[in-house]
Amino acid sequence: MSNVNKIHDTKSVKMELTNNNTRKQAGSNNLTLTVNSEDWRLNDQSVSMTIRDAKALQNFLNQNLS
Repeated sequence: MSNVNKIHDTKSVKMELTNNNTRKQAGSNNLTLTVNSEDWRLNDQSVSMTIRDAKALQNFLNQNLS
């Protein structure tokens, strides 16, 4: 089973791509975005989505931010 993890960090956001494409199980291909909290009283906020949803988000952003 190959497990591809790619992580990209910026000052305020961590992006993690997990791809277990050999098993083809539901939920095995995900993109997780984590926004770091500047306030010690608040936890970091995360959003996790499937690769299909991430591609739809990419398409939306490309159409509206270019």
